[in-house]
Amino acid sequence: MKTLARSFAALAALTIATGALAEAHEDASEMPPVIHFEMEGTISDTMLVGGVGGEVFAASWTETLTFSAGDNTSAVTAKCAGMDMPDGNMFDRHFTCTLEDTNGQSGAVLYGCAIANEAGNEMRCYGHFEGMEGEVKDHAALHTAYYTFMPDGTGKVVGSGQWYK
Repeated sequence: MKTLARSFAALAALTIATGALAEAHEDASEMPPVIHFEMEGTISDTMLVGGVGGEVFAASWTETLTFSAGDNTSAVTAKCAGMDMPDGNMFDRHFTCTLEDTNGQSGAVLYGCAIANEAGNEMRCYGHFEGMEGEVKDHAALHTAYYTFMPDGTGKVVGSGQWYK
C-alpha cells in the first residue's frame, strides 16, 4: 500500500516541473522559446486514503520539484491524489496534481502510469500539463516521468517534457 502511495507522489512531481518553465515564456499568447524541459524532485507526506475491494487503493502526497529549461530553473510544489486501476486497464495507476511555483504560476497535470518492476515501487508515467495561472496560463505540455519509492516512504522522480501549446 505504501508503495502505491509513493508511486503516486512521484508522478505528481513531474507535473509541477512544467510550471517552472513559465519563466521561459515571453508572452502567454506565443509558444515558449524553450520547448523542452527537464524535471527532478522528491516525494513526501504520502498518505494512503483508502481502498476498494482490497485491490484498488487511493493515495495523496506532496512533491517538491525543480524544473529546468535552458538557463531557467524553477522550484515547484505539487499536491497530488491518485489511485490504482483494476486489472485489465491501459495503466496500472492514474493520478492528478495541482502545481504552483513561487512566482504565482500554477497548473494541473493528469498522469497514467505503468508499474516498472516486480516489487511495484517504480513506475513509468505519461502525462499532460495544462497551465491555469500566470505565464503558463493556456499553455500545455506532455510529460514522461520515472518514479522510485523508498521503503521509508520517501521517493524520487525524474522526467522531461515538451511544450506543444
